[in-house]
Amino acid sequence: MEATENRLSSTTAQYEYLDGSIYFVKNLDTVDSVFKPTLYCIIFSCGLVGNALVLWILICFKKMNSLTDIYLLNMAISDLMFVFSLPFVVYQLLNQWVFGEVMCKMLSAMYFMGFFSGIFFITVLSVDRYLAIVHVVLSLKFRTMKLGLIVTFVVWTGSFLLSATNFIFHRTETNHGFTDCAAFYPEGQEKLWTLLSYFQINIFGLIIPLVILVFCYSQIIRNLHNSRSMQKKYAVKLIFILVFVFFVFWSPYNIVILLRILNTFSAFGDSSYDDKLKTAMEVSQTISFLHCCLNPIIYTFAGDNFKKHLFRMFNKLLKCMHINRRCRSYENTSVDRSSFTGRDSRSFSSDAII
Repeated sequence: MEATENRLSSTTAQYEYLDGSIYFVKNLDTVDSVFKPTLYCIIFSCGLVGNALVLWILICFKKMNSLTDIYLLNMAISDLMFVFSLPFVVYQLLNQWVFGEVMCKMLSAMYFMGFFSGIFFITVLSVDRYLAIVHVVLSLKFRTMKLGLIVTFVVWTGSFLLSATNFIFHRTETNHGFTDCAAFYPEGQEKLWTLLSYFQINIFGLIIPLVILVFCYSQIIRNLHNSRSMQKKYAVKLIFILVFVFFVFWSPYNIVILLRILNTFSAFGDSSYDDKLKTAMEVSQTISFLHCCLNPIIYTFAGDNFKKHLFRMFNKLLKCMHINRRCRSYENTSVDRSSFTGRDSRSFSSDAII
């Protein structure tokens, strides 16, 4: 969200020819040239394969027969929206933005839609578990597939509206021969819009969901403490782990944003903190990207039903591969027999003629 000129000054070096002409060369440190691209490529590969696998299992094997399946499906879509943008980010890190202004706006909006929808669906999942465990009778009225689809629509609509400013203000700009894709706010209003963006992420991405989650899980834990039902405990285990992992990876990023808000109002009284907070924001944001490829691993090890469907899927694949191998072997044997028979008949005919 920083202005292009500020970032460009730290990533380009200025050189002067003997004739007085000036040219600029992109000057990348080890983090931007090696660490980030390598990590982003790993996250992209694992996130793409893992979340695509989740979608396949939910749609083809579980048949989307519960509210939890609907919400988990949309969480996987949210993660895929994240990982889809990473190859473009890597290319911009190593070179410059060459994908045009439309892609710049779309990818920035997708990034923030994935962020907000991810935390919203985790919150919805937690509320759903709260209703199913604490208010069993009430949940029979409200936990319907129709209401689940309505909630899904509301979540995606809200995520789109919260991401609208990024779609509006993100654009491409070329300086010193380098094209950058970033948020460029109206002149004289940069500080205001940056603060609004930070507040938006903190309030809707951390504070409101955290209040709801603390309430839901405090009530769930109290109810489970008085219950001997192991089924209820297993039902809440997966959702609780998803919530825990989400906040472990996204809280540092939100905390750094909060510190940057305070620094904007000169709360620390030292301008040197600005550069330190920029570095901290880059590091925390990079760490948060890891979350995209962790959910499939959590489903595999914490969700018993998911493990069963995963084994079923691999068994079917192995059977198909075995059948195809047998078919190819049979076809090759048939070809060999026919060719052998053809050679025998031809040789017999020639002998008869002689």
